[in-house]
Amino acid sequence: MGWPPWVLEDVIARRPAIRVNQLGYLPGQPLQATLVSERSDAVDFAVIDEDGTVVSTGRSQPWPIRPEPGSALTVHTLESAGIAAPGSCLRLTSAGFGSHPFRVAEDIYAGLFADSLRVFRLMRSGIPVTEDVLPGYSRPAGHVNTPPNSGDAAVAAWTGPEAERLYPGWHCEGTFDVSGGWYDAGDYGKYMTSGSIACWQLLGILDFLPPSTAPDSIVTAVREECRWQLDWMLRMQMPAREPLPGMAFHRIHGTAWPPLPGLPHDDPTLRVLHRPSTAATFHLASVAAHGARQFREADPTFADRLMAAATRAYDAAIAHPNLLAPDDHALFGGGPYPDEDPSDDHYWASAELWIATHEARYLEQLAGSAWHNSDVFDLDGFDFDRVAAPGRLDLALHGFPLPGLANVRDSVIAAADRLLTVAAGQPWGQPYAPDAGWGWGSNGRLLNNLVVIAVASLLTDEERYRAAVAAGMSYLLGRNPLGQSYITGYGTDDTRHQRTRQFGHDLDDSLPPSPPGALAGGPNSQPHPDFPYDDRLRGLPAQCCYVDEPTSEVTNDICIRWNAPLTYIAAFLTYRARRR
Repeated sequence: MGWPPWVLEDVIARRPAIRVNQLGYLPGQPLQATLVSERSDAVDFAVIDEDGTVVSTGRSQPWPIRPEPGSALTVHTLESAGIAAPGSCLRLTSAGFGSHPFRVAEDIYAGLFADSLRVFRLMRSGIPVTEDVLPGYSRPAGHVNTPPNSGDAAVAAWTGPEAERLYPGWHCEGTFDVSGGWYDAGDYGKYMTSGSIACWQLLGILDFLPPSTAPDSIVTAVREECRWQLDWMLRMQMPAREPLPGMAFHRIHGTAWPPLPGLPHDDPTLRVLHRPSTAATFHLASVAAHGARQFREADPTFADRLMAAATRAYDAAIAHPNLLAPDDHALFGGGPYPDEDPSDDHYWASAELWIATHEARYLEQLAGSAWHNSDVFDLDGFDFDRVAAPGRLDLALHGFPLPGLANVRDSVIAAADRLLTVAAGQPWGQPYAPDAGWGWGSNGRLLNNLVVIAVASLLTDEERYRAAVAAGMSYLLGRNPLGQSYITGYGTDDTRHQRTRQFGHDLDDSLPPSPPGALAGGPNSQPHPDFPYDDRLRGLPAQCCYVDEPTSEVTNDICIRWNAPLTYIAAFLTYRARRR
């Protein structure tokens, strides 16, 4: 196979040959797994309980392409009709091989939903983390003007030769209170476009949490987490008295990368604001409008603030349609989050504002967008710089009485069907298989594809979509070439050494490790222009380009915009994916 020895030793020798969802399966959903075996003939398999009693049986399907290209492994797929009764410590056995233990239970994803949501609480800026949030993770508030850092309550716009080069002719006097919000990833930057799409996805959970099954405490927890981010987003909007009024700053972070590892209150770097951008401003308009819908009954005053900010942002972005965020190649203490085409951001904002207001001017902009009659669903997954899909998804769910609503909904269902076809072409069951190689944050993109399928389920109530979402989660939880659960605390062979500053236990044992429910970025076979190629990945098949080490930023970083769809899908599987 040509794999480096350390990969052979770890994957082949130590991990079970039968790759399963190491967390478990929902009752009645198809129980799918993958057997790594050189055998060319079909083999029998069985599900057994902890006493050795056979619970279910079946026969494998040898994968027709040998070896399978994405992993360079020869495999069989295993599928039974599902197990109706709950069970713990179950295993799959076949051809003398076994699997990790797993469970079957209705609430199999409830803990993951809670833990993945709590990751956002631990990523909050400007507030202490106390022991009651998660024992062992308490820390002082970060970036609150306590030495050695100057805090985020009075931050100036970036100045100097490099700022002038990136933002020629832009000057902004004074300081701005941009405290709060979530830290984006393994660093302490806060970014409007990445933070917006993360907040949008958490807000989307509120759309499908049924009052009959979701406790009020769960709804409240999701809403409060969103409010923490929304408050920060409002602070990132330029006041009327400033240049570019109504526009949103693109990002805030240090002029140099903070030390690795280290807690946020120890960050010594000088924090600065980067020039507003059209994309960031449309993102603010989109998410503030969505937030206004969600807070209309719970807090009408806050909803009014959000709606006013959304309207101002939308008008400002239209007035400044080409204020682009330059790609500074991560040279100045933070990620650039560039976007060369804000037209999809405009489409998203038009959709959200029309849903929230039904005003004719937003419908006119929406209908006139080239995106409105285009296929907005990329099989490689949407992201911060490809946001026509979020607009289309919300229109499909909440677009009545939009003219042509049936076509909008059909486009979502058609996209979900294409993703099901992709998944059916993979022996691991995931709806993500990019031809150009697996990119940075592949797990987040895969989850965004699962969000598309979940919305198709909400629109149609068809079982095949619910089953596909569950199958896609199985990939992330161990049914993959590495037999790796990419979610901390979930599975036998879960990721444990993520690349992050505040959860930097591997590099400083006085710090905590990554908390349960944190998603690793995942396999990355595409060299990045801003980072040296990781030689540990050289020569590996695309789906195996992952290293569970704190030194692997390109595969093992964390990010709120990856954890948000994880929380969304865990909530969907807890509250909406049960057999009816």
